[in-house]
Amino acid sequence: MTIYHVNQTADDALRTIREEVLDRENRAVVAVTGPQGVGKTQRLLVTAAEARERHAFVVYFDVTSQSPWVLRGLAEAFQNAAKGAGLVKMLGSPSWLRTLGAHAKSKTGEYDPKEAGRQIAEALNATAPSFLLLNDLHNLVELKEVEVFVKTLEEVTSSIKPGVLVMFSCYASYLAWLTANQPAFASRINRAIPLAGLSDDEARLVLAKKLLSKRIVEDLEPTYPFDREAVLELNRAARGNPRRLFEIADFVLERAVVMRAYQIDRDLVNSALVYREDVGVAEKDVAPDSPPSESVPPLGSHAASARKAERPSLWGKRK
Repeated sequence: MTIYHVNQTADDALRTIREEVLDRENRAVVAVTGPQGVGKTQRLLVTAAEARERHAFVVYFDVTSQSPWVLRGLAEAFQNAAKGAGLVKMLGSPSWLRTLGAHAKSKTGEYDPKEAGRQIAEALNATAPSFLLLNDLHNLVELKEVEVFVKTLEEVTSSIKPGVLVMFSCYASYLAWLTANQPAFASRINRAIPLAGLSDDEARLVLAKKLLSKRIVEDLEPTYPFDREAVLELNRAARGNPRRLFEIADFVLERAVVMRAYQIDRDLVNSALVYREDVGVAEKDVAPDSPPSESVPPLGSHAASARKAERPSLWGKRK
């Protein structure tokens, strides 16, 4: 997966945290928050890539709305990470790998959360510097499993030692729900880092990076065929959201091709946006970070969006 990234204030904080953990000066529990498409997954992927470059042990796990028994999936992720790190041997594999392997084979999803948490912490401590990265924790919405798995994370965060980073991403409203309903776990989060939308300069840079990967002709303006005013209008329409920025830019490019336009200015962007509304292209890909209900974690439109049909894109296949 190619990562199109621009550094923001949040990235400076994350870089400092990573360095302290990689140098075993500290341990950390970090929440990265923001609405869908703002770059939460991207920050976890950047963290994973940099950690692997430093030969750290990395376990990355996507929590999806279809994840059955999150602990089982996480145990499988530990097994895969161990294989990738060369820790799986025919003789003498680590004891923590065997204990987590039992969870990977579970048929019922029943487990002792404190014991499971200690086993995960043992694995992370034994392989330090090590990173446990949980993407889209807000997809964990079944109340019973939330309570059990959060107790597991609570035990993990109580037992890790310097050289271990536990980082998860979620909507801000989900973190607020956890803080109100799972205070013991929330109190163990060292840092909550909210992600802001792109400034106009950042939007120009990230769009230039994306376009560069598609260039056939060199020596063009970085954001060609978009002029500067067009980029500003795109970012305004996207409200600083990187994913929405790419989607709207993609649509405008398609309209420019139809109109045989070789340069895209503010007027063409506005014309394409009006046409987009007229044909009813809904912005369903960005779930609102809405307040949660009092009894269960917040549900966004992400599950429905994941099932929607894909359409061809000038950027390439959508994930």
